Amino acid sequence: MEILRRAKFQNANVWIIGNGGSAATASHFANDLLKMAGLRALALVDLVPTITAYGNDGGWENMYTQPLERLLLPQDVLVCISCSGNSANVVEALRMVKSHTLPALKTIVLTGADVNSAVAQLQPDVIVFVPFKDIRVQEDCHLAICHAIAGALADG
Repeated sequence: MEILRRAKFQNANVWIIGNGGSAATASHFANDLLKMAGLRALALVDLVPTITAYGNDGGWENMYTQPLERLLLPQDVLVCISCSGNSANVVEALRMVKSHTLPALKTIVLTGADVNSAVAQLQPDVIVFVPFKDIRVQEDCHLAICHAIAGALADG
């Protein structure tokens, strides 16, 4: 919450990424952060022509890294949603951001039960594990967490 509150105060961008059901959650979360809470939020998955062009031309594992390299500002936040914690394009985006030369950049990860996943190994600033093996439960919990965050930010 504090990272996202700071992002709102600094007029920073909140970039949200995910695949499959997590991509839908990313899109939903970006909408709620923008509309309800007034943050500058965008799910990169909503930029279909852009991410598919980068994926096709530069490899699907880089479909998020390449646009983020062009768009990120020092005060921005990256939110990664991955039930497995091992999705190559999410992992590579997080790896790129963690190795980036923008020291203020913050990272938040919502993931499943695997505390040894690739995203966990990259040590994001905040990581939320959903301790259930069932991906349907993980996805539902991620959406509930996103709703709770957007609602709390909207309320103050």
